[in-house]
Amino acid sequence: MKKLAKRSFLLVVLALAAYLPTTYPSSAISADLANKCRAMAIKAHPTPPAGSKVSGAEKAQRDYFQACVAKGGDMDKN
Repeated sequence: MKKLAKRSFLLVVLALAAYLPTTYPSSAISADLANKCRAMAIKAHPTPPAGSKVSGAEKAQRDYFQACVAKGGDMDKN
């Protein structure tokens, strides 16, 4: 029984050792990129004045910001 437990533990350790190097930590974006993309998102989809009906600008700004970050701030790329 001890032999089976040791082999099972070894199998789990080997599986984790094979899996862990394949995971990549997410890297944080720079403050400059975030500021640039936020300004571009607001310019592309202006925030409506307070009291206006829901226009969907918030979602459009979020989508634009995420696309901008994914492209590294160069929104001219297709």
